[in-house]
Amino acid sequence: MGRAVRRSSRTGTTALASALVSRPPTVHRFSRAGLSPRRAAVALAVAGTAFGGYVLVVTAPDRYSDSTSTLFSGTVGGLYLGAGLLARLRRPGNAVGLLMLLVGIGWFAEDLQISTHPVVHTVGLFLRSASTGFLIPLLLVFPYGRLRSREDDGAVAAVADRVLLVVGCVVAFVLQPIDVFFFASTTENLVLVHDVHWLRPLTDIVQLGCSAAVITVLLWRWTRASRPYRRELAPLLAVGLAGGLASGLDAALGAGRQWSHTPLIAAAHLSTLCLPLAFLAGVWRIRLGRTAVAELLRRLPLASRGELRHELARTLDDESLELGFPAPDGDGYVGTDGRRLAPGPGQWTSALERGGRRVGVLVHDPALREDRYVLEAVVSAAALELDNQALIAELRASRRRVVEAGDEQRREVERALHDGAQQKFINLGLQLRIARRRLDREASVPELAALLDGALATLEKGHAELRMAARGIHPVVLSEAGLVTALRSLTADLPLPVDLRTDGLPPLPEPVELTAYYVVKEAISNVLKHADAHGIRVDLHHADATLNLSVTDDGIGGAHPDGGTGLLGLRHRVSAYDGTLTVRSRPGEGTAVMVTLPTGTRSEKGEPT
Repeated sequence: MGRAVRRSSRTGTTALASALVSRPPTVHRFSRAGLSPRRAAVALAVAGTAFGGYVLVVTAPDRYSDSTSTLFSGTVGGLYLGAGLLARLRRPGNAVGLLMLLVGIGWFAEDLQISTHPVVHTVGLFLRSASTGFLIPLLLVFPYGRLRSREDDGAVAAVADRVLLVVGCVVAFVLQPIDVFFFASTTENLVLVHDVHWLRPLTDIVQLGCSAAVITVLLWRWTRASRPYRRELAPLLAVGLAGGLASGLDAALGAGRQWSHTPLIAAAHLSTLCLPLAFLAGVWRIRLGRTAVAELLRRLPLASRGELRHELARTLDDESLELGFPAPDGDGYVGTDGRRLAPGPGQWTSALERGGRRVGVLVHDPALREDRYVLEAVVSAAALELDNQALIAELRASRRRVVEAGDEQRREVERALHDGAQQKFINLGLQLRIARRRLDREASVPELAALLDGALATLEKGHAELRMAARGIHPVVLSEAGLVTALRSLTADLPLPVDLRTDGLPPLPEPVELTAYYVVKEAISNVLKHADAHGIRVDLHHADATLNLSVTDDGIGGAHPDGGTGLLGLRHRVSAYDGTLTVRSRPGEGTAVMVTLPTGTRSEKGEPT
């Protein structure tokens, strides 16, 4: 009778309680005097293994079909000890590993009641629910090592955890030992006072009610859990529900019957065997989290803050994650969409800092705090990436300021030439023409007339050259008539035919038009100087807020992509506006200069501005 009740109690309570876990409180560390947590865990695992071996040897001759087998008991207890040691070594500041070790020792201690030796059997009766007594607190604190708190999870959750902890421990370590004094087992009970046949069923009912409460809390937590937290719950949820329902049905259909070969008991035993493996799955998940961090680092740097937020959310498997940046007005933070960032209920905020400067914040699910190694690595990577993006943005802004300052100086020089030197050339030319006419009317001095004609011709040639120089400094036609007209003017009088294709460009920002103009001008200049070409093709196409420009010739090719200060200056100008410039030049196949420039303007083919 005693062994049969013992079997039903173990598979029922252990499996039913298996799904109870907690929401994440703040992770903490603690230290103890004497042995370090890791060394103490090793010593406890060794002692538990020795004790388990002793129990298995002592009880092996007394096992029969109604009790768990030696192999089954040894496997489950050994898995708890191994998983507990691994968890304790991995997280010495977390109580989960220690409680798993105690569950394994308690599991072996329960087998003592199988023995037919009166002393060993009596001791086993007192410990018939030892593993459950340690398992309930283990599940209440898994995986974060602490009970849920009122601050993080609310008063109801905090009270529920503590009530379940007290009730579970009272049943295992108070009611069950009291029952020993009033239970007449098959093997002699050395402490029997009086046989009260209804007391043991009553304690079993209380224990079954505690298990039912565990299942209720489990389901309640699952419905309220976030995605990262559900990911940690999943192994225990599957094992706990399957085993709990199976053993609960077995107990309801008739405790004490010979059900050891029924599917219900087989399912309960299988879930009990898988329970420590579910804990190991949680430890393995941490390793997978570190692999995800390595993948994140491999993908850095990223193009934008929005892309960074997406990669961080994917790495941490938290779709609720938000990335915040200091607001322009210095008050709080804004998200990647530019809106004011405010953490939602239950969310946690991690600061992103570089060199003592806060460059942003990460708003995420508090469940991610448990694996602080992964979270800290992601936070550091995010801070580094944000800092790099800020530096790159500042560099681009600095380049733009330099380019725009140079363009403005060119405009001033062009205006100065147009309003100063060119105007003087024009006035001098008028004066020379007037003198030439008077000379024709009043006197005919061939030598003087020829001299005036020569001076006038030289003046007109100098004026033309000055006009061309002013156009090279800054194309006035670009500001007055736009990019297409400016390019037509640029290519009109060249010694090579130019096929200009613009495909109906929309109005573009002035810096983009000016950059495109200089790229075409420099590329054509290089063709005329070095390519020995017969023709040039210029293509400009605008789509998806990007200007795509190419200048292609049919010359000798073989140009060096980084050669020449002209292309280098253009590359800097293009990169200042977040564009790219590439050169493709194979020997004998001509040269192609290709540029892409973001414009912030959509084309007129259906895309919104």
